[in-house]
Amino acid sequence: MGESWPLFLFLAGLIAAWSMLILGVMRSMLSKCIGDLEEKISGISGLGKDLQRLEREFLEMKATLPLDYVRKEDHMRFELVLNTKLDRLHQDMMTAINAKEKTR
Repeated sequence: MGESWPLFLFLAGLIAAWSMLILGVMRSMLSKCIGDLEEKISGISGLGKDLQRLEREFLEMKATLPLDYVRKEDHMRFELVLNTKLDRLHQDMMTAINAKEKTR
């Protein structure tokens, strides 16, 4: 029985060393996972800043849109008025030409 103590102490030391190795590997894996999570969280907070910037740009564009562009209906109304005036001018010119030819 006295001879088994060194074997028992050797096995206990081997188990303790193996446990320390496993704990070290788990600690390094956990710290790597936490680092990756922190990186992703900081990326998400960066997205929030980008989202605020995009929202501000969108609102600015929405405010300047009526000043820079014409709606389709407004353009069609303008074109209709312009074509009506041109038709009236053409009709007046044809009337003047016909009247001039009759006087000859």
